[in-house]
Amino acid sequence: MSRIIATIKKIESIDSLNVVTFVANGSRLTMVSLELGEDISLGRSVTLSCKPTSVALAKPEILQDDMQMLLSYANQITVTITSIDKGRLLSSVLLRFGDATLEALIITASLERMGFEAGDTAVALIKVSDLSILEVLDA
Repeated sequence: MSRIIATIKKIESIDSLNVVTFVANGSRLTMVSLELGEDISLGRSVTLSCKPTSVALAKPEILQDDMQMLLSYANQITVTITSIDKGRLLSSVLLRFGDATLEALIITASLERMGFEAGDTAVALIKVSDLSILEVLDA
């Protein structure tokens, strides 16, 4: 499980739906939750988590035409690939995001198609519904 230390910067709530915005390593992350504990408040430090299967990777490329790709993922963070454990069907890609290490579990065919290697820069994509608060650090 990937873990990121972050600070709560914004909480928006309507009925039982909550959108929480965090800052970690200079990047903004967003989470959607139906319930928030009473200890979740602005300025609190938390550990965020997500499963390796919830982290997708994109490869930054200079496009040769006018088309730009905009993605609906709110969580798009620049990472460095630190290592790759290439399997026959699935590959584990370890990513450095500031002080945090994330893991992306992707199919090997996608890894090969994208040509990722250790040391490459990538963009990690995490859906807002796949990010969760594991613990409050300064409770």
